[in-house]
Amino acid sequence: NGRSCYRSIAGMNQFMKDLAANYPDLVTLETIGESYIKKNGNNNDGRSPGYDIYALNITAANSTRQSSEKGKLLITSGIHAREYTPTELLARFIEMLIDGYNNNNAQITSVLQHTEIHAVIHVNPDGRYMAENFSSTYWRKNMNPSGCKNEDFYGVDINRNFDFL
Repeated sequence: NGRSCYRSIAGMNQFMKDLAANYPDLVTLETIGESYIKKNGNNNDGRSPGYDIYALNITAANSTRQSSEKGKLLITSGIHAREYTPTELLARFIEMLIDGYNNNNAQITSVLQHTEIHAVIHVNPDGRYMAENFSSTYWRKNMNPSGCKNEDFYGVDINRNFDFL
């Protein structure tokens, strides 16, 4: 697509909303939870505003198969806040699926007629906000202050502790 940079957390959230608005027969957007800061109202040091956690659901609505008959695939990214590439790759994969379906690519059409793909692009939006806005921190974890602390960083490494989202 010729992009020269990664989308920000705000840009990615807008991207997901735009996909759902522009392709309602193929993409739905669901709020599946809230980030630690939004859920707990604990803004720690005042830096992260808190976010909804979204899932994009991608499947062909005009398929003859019911949802219960389709395979399910969950793809997550953005678990470690400072790792920007996985979120962008997942977004571009979703764009490729939509473009392929809209251009009658037989393989992609078949996949989307037989599968529901659930994509959570940012599992850790508070951490991503920190990584984007305070680059000297190289933030990795979420914003839960009860996680492991040192003098500069706190939070939970959520790929090891999903109960602490």
